[in-house]
Amino acid sequence: MEKQLHAGHPLGACVHRADFQRDANPISADQARRALTGDGKFFRACEFCRPDTALQIPD
Repeated sequence: MEKQLHAGHPLGACVHRADFQRDANPISADQARRALTGDGKFFRACEFCRPDTALQIPD
């Protein structure tokens, strides 16, 4: 998971798939699932690597 760009930024922290090459902190699949099914104000799925699809989270 990448940190939010800055406090108050309209996009939350970005969650990535483990195999996506970014400077991100590792989290478990369960933590990612909880983050992505919670409030979109705080977390969002990367639009390129689509961890929500990999975790089978419905739209």
